[in-house]
Amino acid sequence: MSQDNIAPSMLQTTLRLAVQASTIQPEKFQALLMNNISKALLRAPSPPCLLRAPTGSGKTFVIGQVLEQVSEQRDVLWFWFVPFVTLVGQTLDSLLQHAPTLAPALFSQGRNQDVTARTVLISTAQGVARAQWRTKGYDADADDEVRSLASLVARARARGLQIGLVVDEAHIGLDKSTEFGKFAHWLQADYLLMATATPKDQRLTDFLAHAGYSGQEHFSVSRDDVVNARLNKQYIEAVVYSLGTTMQQVTDLRRTVLRQAWARNMLIGRQLKQAGINCVPLLLVQVANGDRTVDEAAEELMRLCQVPPEAIGKHSADEPDPVLMAAIANNTTKQVLIFKQSAGTGFDAPRAFVLASTKPVNDADFAMQFIGRVMRVARQVRDAFPKPKAIPAELNTAYVYLSNAQAQAGFEAAVQATSAVKSQLEGQTEKLIIRNTIAGGVVYTNRPTPEQPLSYSFGLPTAQVATPLMGPAVNEPLPLWADSPASPVPPPSWGEDLFGDATWSFDTAVVQPDEKKPVRTGRPRTREEVTHALAENRLRVFPRKTDLPTLGAALRSEEKPALVDLSVITLHVAKSLPISATLAGTAVQAALNRIQQKELHKELTEGASYTENIQVVTDRTALAREAMAALQELPHAEEEDYRIIVQTLSARLRPTLDAVLAALPSDAHMSDRDLLRLTRDAAHWVIRDSAQELREAIFQAIADQAKPVNAQPLPDVMIFPQDIALESSPKNIYGVLPPITEDAQDVESVLFMEERHWWADQTFALDDGTTFSVGRYDGAVKLNSLEQAFARALDEADFVLWWHRNPDKKPYSVRVVRAEHDHYFYPDFVACVSHEQGDPPMQRLLETKESTKDAARKAQHFPAAYGKVLFLTPDGNRFRWVNDDGSLGEVVKLTELNTIHDKLKASRVS
Repeated sequence: MSQDNIAPSMLQTTLRLAVQASTIQPEKFQALLMNNISKALLRAPSPPCLLRAPTGSGKTFVIGQVLEQVSEQRDVLWFWFVPFVTLVGQTLDSLLQHAPTLAPALFSQGRNQDVTARTVLISTAQGVARAQWRTKGYDADADDEVRSLASLVARARARGLQIGLVVDEAHIGLDKSTEFGKFAHWLQADYLLMATATPKDQRLTDFLAHAGYSGQEHFSVSRDDVVNARLNKQYIEAVVYSLGTTMQQVTDLRRTVLRQAWARNMLIGRQLKQAGINCVPLLLVQVANGDRTVDEAAEELMRLCQVPPEAIGKHSADEPDPVLMAAIANNTTKQVLIFKQSAGTGFDAPRAFVLASTKPVNDADFAMQFIGRVMRVARQVRDAFPKPKAIPAELNTAYVYLSNAQAQAGFEAAVQATSAVKSQLEGQTEKLIIRNTIAGGVVYTNRPTPEQPLSYSFGLPTAQVATPLMGPAVNEPLPLWADSPASPVPPPSWGEDLFGDATWSFDTAVVQPDEKKPVRTGRPRTREEVTHALAENRLRVFPRKTDLPTLGAALRSEEKPALVDLSVITLHVAKSLPISATLAGTAVQAALNRIQQKELHKELTEGASYTENIQVVTDRTALAREAMAALQELPHAEEEDYRIIVQTLSARLRPTLDAVLAALPSDAHMSDRDLLRLTRDAAHWVIRDSAQELREAIFQAIADQAKPVNAQPLPDVMIFPQDIALESSPKNIYGVLPPITEDAQDVESVLFMEERHWWADQTFALDDGTTFSVGRYDGAVKLNSLEQAFARALDEADFVLWWHRNPDKKPYSVRVVRAEHDHYFYPDFVACVSHEQGDPPMQRLLETKESTKDAARKAQHFPAAYGKVLFLTPDGNRFRWVNDDGSLGEVVKLTELNTIHDKLKASRVS
């Protein structure tokens, strides 16, 4: 847009801002960036350039100056894209103020005018990333008054203009990188310039790939450079609240955060005044989306902190208004700005030191934007402390108060990401390469290289599509650069590229075509075929030993009784439930409305206050409702069981009620109905108070009727990837120690897709009429470091004949009915031991990673076939026995195996 087309008022404003801009001196790092990026863009070939710099470092200012320098030598029409609507006006204002030789305009308006060199059309990326436009060659939205994108670009090209593309805030603007990347690919810009506040971002790499580029040149600015230039505060302090268990439900963190943040803002105001700095600090308050969240925060600040109403600025709209936000941020009569999450980006508030967030912000990109609101250094502070004079820490710190402690992770990730950027002001070439993953995926990545390519638009090599080694062929997805199924996909090439570059690297080498294994058809029908197929797929086989004493094809296990006479159990539990004299007395007092509570009194005219103990009236309906809720939590219980429990407990409480009534000085006669009601109320109080004891008592009764059964047969073999070695074990029933936690986690990364078909628990029906079962050493069987040491000790123990790692929730596992829970539990080890010389060996169960409380509950029941389950708990880098009551026992020294033997002998049950 030429100056002839600008309204007189806008022209005057532009000239005035140009005069202002001429007085602005860029920082040293900014000047270097401007010159170096401009030189890179003007080079042949012109590389895509990426500027990585923290929020508040003046990226928009730098880019504007770069566009001016390039435009001095080339006639260019620029397209500038930002992620949010709020940034459109902000970018327009910045270019008008700092780049007076450019002609910025909104894309929606400028596209219909006669564009000239130096025109900058500004829009959001979503404004052009439209599939319906792309499918029609970006020539779909034209009419008599609107020029289409295709027409605009063609007109510019016909006038001899080159095309420049700017992608600002690219780290959050490229979520739809595929569609926007296709637009960029179509645009075929002569110059591409991107800006981001994060280190290497996969979305940027994907965008370049979709835009048809094979590399880029990046320019980085560290946070230290920005802090040294006094553009960012040096410190960031996040404030969260750690509450004890008793306070978690009774603390209003939202009000606490508002109060503490306002107090900090007031303190900073006093510190600024003491330093002689004429700056009114601004408290930013970010609230959740909702109709009244902004007004509620304002009311709380006025009522809780006595903030004057006229000092509070509010942005209540869900859609941000950048003009309003900027007006409030720069209005020094406002000391608070309250806004919603959607308005967290796109406005500058240099006088803001404190941000109070009452909404979780876990996304690092959004957290980066919020931090940016309080990271800038106010001009008054910079003037008051010129270099080399240090800015005091209290005025050089950004404070973020969080009502949700988990939100700190997002802010911390944002700060770490910013701090990870290192200065590279001269630029460094990064080449995009493609990597195939063993899961069949395609990943674009970039790596630094000292050499510049002959062209940045050769595209990328195609990825080889791995063919499954067994089973039917599958339809693989097309490469991302293939527009349709009809588009030809070049055959894979694994040699050197056109210019002799053989540096393509892969996370796991894909098998070459001539090295592929033959396709196996059908399932194996003999044991030899099964083991051969497993070996072909790089799975090592560990057969189960078959000559071990007491070890049959399956281990003994337990299951709950299928039919339980719950009425009998319920009656027994209600009769045996412990009810102390204190509990019985309190229950009766509640039924008689005689529970004492404190009542607070305050005389309002003179302010005198006092307290009294009074007897409160019990809400019988609420008491009954809570008792019923507790009964409904009982396992397997029904309404008849509820009636039995209430009647039985009522009868047990009647003597206590009679004794209390006899001691009362009352002549009132109570009918049998009244007495029944009172005993029922007392029973409801006991049920509410003893809900956990009732539940555990029913589980205990059910556990006492547990049935011993055989688990499913143990696997004939266990399998594990050949690439990960397992330590041999002379007494393990499969001859090896199960994998440690780290090795178990690596399984998926060492097996190819077709090999994972065999990485499974499965049973094969063989031709001879038998079956052959395969189990895998997966996460259910893994050992931690302490358990691995314990397993080695079992190998060394003379009294241990064999041992087995019992996995969680496998059909062949040993499971034990819990006496206090609806679930089973699976002890970690089964060991066959000899208690005394000459005694027959016996299988025992050991649990090695339980909390003491859980161990005490599980110890309430044990299967007769194994004797008592022994529990050990980690204590640092050692084990300790757990006593039946849950207390810690003596230390288990794995070098003194006789102590383990003694414990086994003492705990056996004949």
